[in-house]
Amino acid sequence: MQRTQLKEFYGYGLILAVLISVQAYSIYVAVTTDLSLSWQHYLGFGATAVAGVLWAFRKPQYLFYALGLTLILGYENLLGFTPSLDFTATRYYINNMALHVSYQDFSMYMLLIWAYVAHDRLRNLVTGLLVR
Repeated sequence: MQRTQLKEFYGYGLILAVLISVQAYSIYVAVTTDLSLSWQHYLGFGATAVAGVLWAFRKPQYLFYALGLTLILGYENLLGFTPSLDFTATRYYINNMALHVSYQDFSMYMLLIWAYVAHDRLRNLVTGLLVR
């Protein structure tokens, strides 16, 4: 692999290490307290496991999409990583209709780190879409 690809690959590994450590803490909190894990947590565990397998088999092309999709779904509150699924809820109004939007802060920060790590690949993806 080239130097930039190695940086990206090990950046993904660092993101996965943070996700796994936060999920291990979630399991620890669930076992030691009365907090129970929800279905979002279990989906988050599975998505992180799939991304970990792709990282272990050195498939950066698929890992880019798997990790990005995992973090976007976590941002949209469909996957859970943190113990208590803390999220920020806002309301957007269109005429008289209120739209409730919620997102997880942790997943947003991890998504920003992922975008920083994969900025070359994202730039190539966007230029490939816009050039056509």
